[in-house]
Amino acid sequence: MNKRISFAGPSITEKEVSYVMDAVKNGWYENYDGYTKKLEKTFADYIGVKYALATHCCTQALHLAAASLGLQKDDEVIVTDFSWVATAYSIAYTGAKCVFVDIEPNTWTIDPDAILKAITPKTKAIMLVHSFGQPADMERIMKIADEHNLYVIEDAAPAIGSRFNGKKVGGFGDFACFSFQGAKMTVCGEGGMLLTDNEELYNKASLLASMGRTDSNAVFWSDQIGYQYTIGNLSASLALAQLERVDELMEKKRTIFDYYYNHLKNIDGIKIIKERPNCKSNYCYPSILLEESIQADRDEVLKKLSALNIHARPGFPRMSRFPAFEARFENPVAKSVEERGVSLPSASNLTKEDIDFVCAQLMDIIGGKI
Repeated sequence: MNKRISFAGPSITEKEVSYVMDAVKNGWYENYDGYTKKLEKTFADYIGVKYALATHCCTQALHLAAASLGLQKDDEVIVTDFSWVATAYSIAYTGAKCVFVDIEPNTWTIDPDAILKAITPKTKAIMLVHSFGQPADMERIMKIADEHNLYVIEDAAPAIGSRFNGKKVGGFGDFACFSFQGAKMTVCGEGGMLLTDNEELYNKASLLASMGRTDSNAVFWSDQIGYQYTIGNLSASLALAQLERVDELMEKKRTIFDYYYNHLKNIDGIKIIKERPNCKSNYCYPSILLEESIQADRDEVLKKLSALNIHARPGFPRMSRFPAFEARFENPVAKSVEERGVSLPSASNLTKEDIDFVCAQLMDIIGGKI
């Protein structure tokens, strides 16, 4: 059997092992939240914001962001139609309505022109995604938000380290949310991070994340309905070690992308999703579009790759098609990526030879030549 070419997977070193072992041995009693607090401070400092709140997963961070903004029934939030469904469900949990809009063809991030067309008197916020590490057009999005008095939530789950005009993503909106889920560039199995520069919003999120409890009353008193969303110290120890290696991990991802790019850049019918000139992507998931000139069915391509122990992923289905939601716009670019998009393997253990193999097999399947 060929080596498994994994879609994603982490780089774990002695640093991670030592942090986790220390947390297991010593991260209790008076040290019960030491790694959690250090993780939050380190993350806030890295992005360049004032406040950070570590959560059990990114979905919870997104929900806290939506809930802290006071979203409620009949409010509308403009959401990209191309994402893992947690992006939209975090809005739906509040009772607000998702208005799904299209993406840009060159980045697969939310289209600012589509945002403008979707704004109504009920619109309260924009939920964007830095898709697969590609920064959204934050200059235009923040301008639109300012002009229409809208909140902005950055779903930066896979995008730690990515930059727009030299500024790290996660430092633009009212809230930003990141993930440490096991397929991301920095991992701890499950984990999330909520960031903001707004003290009032941070306090609201912190209250909701700890079962609505404050320190001003009895130990078990709760002031309002809340959630148990905080991360554990043990998970935080692994996340911290990964965060301290973020630049190294990002360079590994960018090297993997470069290998793919050099193989595929001149192949007719393959469109490579590449960073904008004014951006730096972490290339968490290198992705391509099989254009209509390629006759091969995308799903069949993935099945044949899987049979060779090469694990790639299809583009996300449009969330506006899910039973929980409804579609207001057709979103043809998102439809095209749903049907023809592929995210290529980018696990940290991949070698140049592995990527040579992936590209050779892909070309053989679609009838192309390297």
